[in-house]
Amino acid sequence: MSVTHSPASGDFVFRSADRMRIDGCTNAIAREGLSLCLQCEHEALLDHYVGLLLKRLRQEAPEHSIEVYFPTNTDALLARFNEALARQSVQQATSTPTGTGRAQIWIVHDAQAMPEAEIQLLARLIQNFPGANIRAILLMTGPNASHNNLAAFGRKILRWEIEAPNAEQAQAALDIARTDGRLQPVQQLLKRINRQAWAEDTPHPSLQDAAHFADPAPATPRPLPRLSQVKQQVQAFHEKGQQALAKSTQLLGKWDKNHTRLLLWVLAALTLSTATMLWLQPEAFGIGKAPNDPSLAAKPLPIEWPQPGSDSAPASPPASPPSPVAPVKLP
Repeated sequence: MSVTHSPASGDFVFRSADRMRIDGCTNAIAREGLSLCLQCEHEALLDHYVGLLLKRLRQEAPEHSIEVYFPTNTDALLARFNEALARQSVQQATSTPTGTGRAQIWIVHDAQAMPEAEIQLLARLIQNFPGANIRAILLMTGPNASHNNLAAFGRKILRWEIEAPNAEQAQAALDIARTDGRLQPVQQLLKRINRQAWAEDTPHPSLQDAAHFADPAPATPRPLPRLSQVKQQVQAFHEKGQQALAKSTQLLGKWDKNHTRLLLWVLAALTLSTATMLWLQPEAFGIGKAPNDPSLAAKPLPIEWPQPGSDSAPASPPASPPSPVAPVKLP
């Protein structure tokens, strides 16, 4: 299971590994004296995980003090550090504290905006004056939530880049929260993450497929969140495509209607032409002509031929040749 919940309504993470890292960071800050740098693109998600971390620190090390620090300039940082060392001698400030004394945990907001010199100064003050027992939690948010000058802390700092949940992890968190009856906090956080991604106009790839992290269970209709610029362009393109398709279908219907009418006119003309030919030349269609029946053809009359040796009728005498006529002489 990727999502874990505790009895508290807002004490949830999107991955089991996140819960383990919170416990590890708590031990490193409270027991080992290390500083921590938390990086996240989404401010809402960073605030949620910082709240879980601080809650865990108060439970595990209630003797430590947690203070908020907003970077302004180098003078303000030096003044803040001098205030922390005011009750200590130079020897105490430069000596490593023995045992588990009371530590000061500084929550440094917007650390990505701190100048390079101020980051290096903060690192040197923490390392050169271990007796002050100060640990810093640097919070970096936004698309450029990173700093290249953390090397000044050496091995005395941990880094954790908090990743936004993907669609599967977000849906799993909603399902578990619905089962536990704590759906509203999860929904609110996911919507804040999603709104921030739209505001930056560079949506996180894992957030585009989460369907705005809406509750899949049937419920009362809720107003849909506003679409991003990219989604609005896709919707406009889809609407234009539907309009073009409807227009093409309408033109096709008109085309079929006009051509059907033309076909009827052609058939009527052919019928009229055929009727005219039938009226003028019916013989061409076989009308008014005797049928050509072979059985009605003329037959030769029967002739009776005499039978040889028959006595029924005497044979007629042969005809004598004509007598010659004497020539007539004219006077």
